[in-house]
Amino acid sequence: MLLATPSDALQAIARFVKTTRLGANITLDELAERSGIGTATLSRIEKRGVCSTDTLVRVFAVLGALDCLLTALTPEEAATIAELRKLHSIRPRKRARKTG
Repeated sequence: MLLATPSDALQAIARFVKTTRLGANITLDELAERSGIGTATLSRIEKRGVCSTDTLVRVFAVLGALDCLLTALTPEEAATIAELRKLHSIRPRKRARKTG
């Protein structure tokens, strides 16, 4: 069981982007040009992991890591017949419940 915090996730994004960029031998300026994002924004991503979803997707695309992002966001497939029945018996939510 992983007990990660949002801060842990941001730091993981920062490390991933920097490590992947350096592994591909791409400079910040090159990544900025290819992704259409400013170098200051990219530097901030590599230091704190903070950015918009659009920016994150564009950076991952240039780094060839969109599959990693999509895999992380795709629910696992059901492995048993019981799990398949449960998946098909649950209607998807269309709105959130009111609280309070």
